[in-house]
Amino acid sequence: MDTISDDEFLYFGSILINLAYHCGSVHRSHFDSIDELRFNTCKDEFTMHSIPSKTLLPMDNDYHELVLPCMPTTFIKIPTTNDNVQSIDNEFCRPLIKTKLPSRLKAIVSGARSALIKSNSSKWYRLKGCGDNTDGFPIKPISNTNTKLTIRGCAFLHTTYRELFMTYYISNLLASHQIECANVPIGWFEYKLEHENSDNISSNIPIIQDKNLNQWSNIVRCCILMETLGNKRLSDHVLYGLEQLFDLILCNNNNNNNNKSHPINQSNLLSLFPLERLTKSEQNNEQFIPLSTWFASLTDILQSIDYQNSNWLHISSYFSEEIPSDIDENRWKILWKTNIEIINNYLQTHEPLSNLLCLLYKRFGFECGSILGLMHYHRISWGTYTDELGVHCNAHPNNLVIKLSFSTSSFLLAPLDFDMSFTEMSYLPNENNNQSFDEIIKLELSAFRLTLSGDSQASSGVTAWIEMSDDQWTSARWLLRDIMLNEFTRIYNETIQNGSIKSFDSFSNEQNYVLQSLIRLSLIKTMKETG
Repeated sequence: MDTISDDEFLYFGSILINLAYHCGSVHRSHFDSIDELRFNTCKDEFTMHSIPSKTLLPMDNDYHELVLPCMPTTFIKIPTTNDNVQSIDNEFCRPLIKTKLPSRLKAIVSGARSALIKSNSSKWYRLKGCGDNTDGFPIKPISNTNTKLTIRGCAFLHTTYRELFMTYYISNLLASHQIECANVPIGWFEYKLEHENSDNISSNIPIIQDKNLNQWSNIVRCCILMETLGNKRLSDHVLYGLEQLFDLILCNNNNNNNNKSHPINQSNLLSLFPLERLTKSEQNNEQFIPLSTWFASLTDILQSIDYQNSNWLHISSYFSEEIPSDIDENRWKILWKTNIEIINNYLQTHEPLSNLLCLLYKRFGFECGSILGLMHYHRISWGTYTDELGVHCNAHPNNLVIKLSFSTSSFLLAPLDFDMSFTEMSYLPNENNNQSFDEIIKLELSAFRLTLSGDSQASSGVTAWIEMSDDQWTSARWLLRDIMLNEFTRIYNETIQNGSIKSFDSFSNEQNYVLQSLIRLSLIKTMKETG
């Protein structure tokens, strides 16, 4: 893997893992049309790749049922091409898989089943489905209470084809609005049990065979290959990191001889909320705090907030220069101090910290609402359905990655993870999914709103959450989440009606520079979250 800069470690990840070669085939994807009907195939072929099947496993005398993802949609089949994926990078001469064995070829961990690799051309690639950690493609029970089995760590032909096509399809729709998708489709690997001559393979990259391929060998295990812009997610990395930064904010209150006075003016902050939003604190019965944003959204008491010039955060507020104990000083000390200095210098001469925080949260709401609104306007579900594996909804903030600042689009965020997405035209209702497409859209909107507004139990795809240290910062969290959700709702409604983004608040160069530093600090705080 090519040399990785500090910024790349921040935006792509820092936990390294070894890669090995595996027998199989490498395929290049190619699309000459965004007409989904051109790539749809017969229902029988879709069924062949998705329905449960029973077989006798060699380890016992019982029949076990295998369950694969079964989206309520047609089967997309990608035509094969003569293009060689190896022309992109020599490392892609055959399928790659994560391994415990020593290897020259390294990758960055991305969740349990994926990895990121930086090529010699300095481009980054996502390998989605290259092994369940380093265990290959194990066959495991669906859950502790369901003895049916599924295959972990890989993609399948029907999810591979759908991810590649829908990423291409959605990218084309969003590009006209200067919005990038996080991934660009390249191709896929198919893993096979074979015995090949490996004389021409580098001796310092091992070749392995996953023993699990012997079971249900008719099911092709795949890995989706895509060029990628980033890996760190809006919720589990950026918002989670930002809210960990709150405790590092200090102020110089000239009216108080105690230099450690709280930077939040609680009475000013609470005055921004209607009385029906306030409730007594569990920690202090004499103190009021706002009800959570997600609760206000569910109960329809969320209102717009006139937060400008409210002085809810002391005007002298700044970030402590002390490095938090959970930061690896040997690795991140210089970058941490550099970005703290950038922010604090800006605060002294330009605008208060409260403005920056409100501006950034509002921008995240704007971008989320724009992206989901455009998808729904074009009648695309991100992937909301039920099958034997469970209830699925891919519409959540962790399916938006934060991009490196030198990206060509002015958007900070880029959507990804379209292997379960489908259009209204390809939707096939079944016994598990009998809703209308409009109902699916409403479910996605509701799910996205809940996760964005801070409901930590709303989605299994959003897991990182931190309890605030006191009532003041709890109140500040809900203020900022209110601002973000209100902007999300405003731009979503505008976009789904018009099919375009009519309003856009751009940052000045100075604001963009300092907000990027704020984002970097949040990513340093969440380096242990693998995404």
